[in-house]
Amino acid sequence: MKKATILFSLLCVVGLCSCNGKAGKADYVTKAIYNISETQPSGITAKIKDGKVYVSVDADKFAKAPFADGMDYRLCENSYEVQNLDAPIVSIHIGDIGQDYNPVLCMLRGDGKVQIASLFDGISRLGFFQAGYLLPNLNNIVAFKAKTFEDHVGIAAIDGDGMEIEIPYNPAGLQEYIYTNAVGTQLRLTFTPDWKIICQHFISGPDGGVQEIKEYVGEYTLAYINNEYNNQEIGYTIHTLANVLADDNAPKPYKSKGTFKLQYDDGTAQAIKVTPLTGNLLPLPKGQPVTFDRDEQ
Repeated sequence: MKKATILFSLLCVVGLCSCNGKAGKADYVTKAIYNISETQPSGITAKIKDGKVYVSVDADKFAKAPFADGMDYRLCENSYEVQNLDAPIVSIHIGDIGQDYNPVLCMLRGDGKVQIASLFDGISRLGFFQAGYLLPNLNNIVAFKAKTFEDHVGIAAIDGDGMEIEIPYNPAGLQEYIYTNAVGTQLRLTFTPDWKIICQHFISGPDGGVQEIKEYVGEYTLAYINNEYNNQEIGYTIHTLANVLADDNAPKPYKSKGTFKLQYDDGTAQAIKVTPLTGNLLPLPKGQPVTFDRDEQ
């Protein structure tokens, strides 16, 4: 894809980096605007208020953006609080990661650690913006900057010594896959590019309708098997469980870890073979591959 030329408007900057390349608290940014060009806004803005982060989406402006075609953006409100933040945020940055329009919100915590959120993921989920869990190997971070790497644009996190570290991101994320067993129970696996894994268990009742939906949310890591992109081992740590159809459907703390193999059928992303290895997230026989089909909805 052609690399996008994006104007990143970072407002409310208290100061600039010092000349020796080191950054400090003066670099903290409390408001960031994602614009397509100097004359065309995207309608996406993020800001910090009392340590929390809020994303605003102007639906009229967003509808005119080149990336809005085909995206469901029936947003009910103008402003949404970013979920899954368990520490105050002191600085933010919005930038593209990849080869095209792909706004990612980077959030710097007061302890120098980083969480990110895919903004397109939140918009496609009708305003449910959920941050990924703490990114590994990012400590003592003080600022962010847009940066071009070997073959893609990205975002660098800058630590207190001025070292620039690429923000890790899974461009193959934001995919949902479905498996339905013989009795109609359905599993939905969603991988987001900001390293969240969402597993929903749709449990049928006696009448055949959906009686219960259990939604497990956590983080995942991937490792290529034999250096092959189409063969991966996924490790997951689940943090919350919600009974979506219950009266009290707020996510509750839930701890579970495990692994499974993931193989793209025929080298495409239209179907995957999932082989449970450890853990209990997937109620499937260990060591036996099962095909999940991609949800095109």
